[in-house]
Amino acid sequence: MNNLKINCTIKCFIDRKLILILIMGLLLISCKKSTPLFSLLAADKTGIRFENSLPVSDTGFNILDYLYYFNGGGVAAGDINNDGLTDIYLTSNIGSNKLYLNKGNLTFEDITEKAGVKGLSNWKTGVTMADVNGDGLLDIYVCAVGRYKHLKGRNELYINNGNLSFTESAETYGLAVTAFSTQASFFDYDKDGDLDMFLVCHSVHSVESYKSVDQRKLDSPESGDKLFKNEQKEGEFHFKEVTRQGRHL
Repeated sequence: MNNLKINCTIKCFIDRKLILILIMGLLLISCKKSTPLFSLLAADKTGIRFENSLPVSDTGFNILDYLYYFNGGGVAAGDINNDGLTDIYLTSNIGSNKLYLNKGNLTFEDITEKAGVKGLSNWKTGVTMADVNGDGLLDIYVCAVGRYKHLKGRNELYINNGNLSFTESAETYGLAVTAFSTQASFFDYDKDGDLDMFLVCHSVHSVESYKSVDQRKLDSPESGDKLFKNEQKEGEFHFKEVTRQGRHL
């Protein structure tokens, strides 16, 4: 009988010791520092020095005048010179846009001035990289806000010249849209082999927004989203708005 009690005591002691060891092991594992998925790189290393700064004490134009004042700018990433490295374009609402050429090893060069892409409008929003004219080189389409208070901008299309420079050609291509533009997307919606464009716009929510629901059926040249068809003919590219035909109002 005594031997049985001793054996049970020993067994219980061993079981508790094993449980304690397991708990300690789990605690040690949980305390082990994990490797972060991302690492923050300093501007001194990357060469990317960009800040979309907006005055917060501007009494002439602020969030009370424009609901999307703090919506931010845009960013597009793509290989503009076909060297296998991803380059970066950043838009600034009221400052200069920036184009950074990837030099490898996560280092970039600011080529904005010599590329001719700093922007023309006084309030820029989204940006898209796409091969708009189908020549194998990425072009840059910048959205802007126009026809609102002191904002006089229009959307800008920078066609890639193939030598790290661009030519602003929005008027030529039929894409110099003046609206409350937010972001553009290029895709072949009619499957004819070239890129068309869908433009997302926003509303400034004027008193007109609070009228009868029937008012929603009215077109808004500034606020309504827009669909553009690429009517390429013999290598000449021109976009025509087909919003009504596409029923994207």
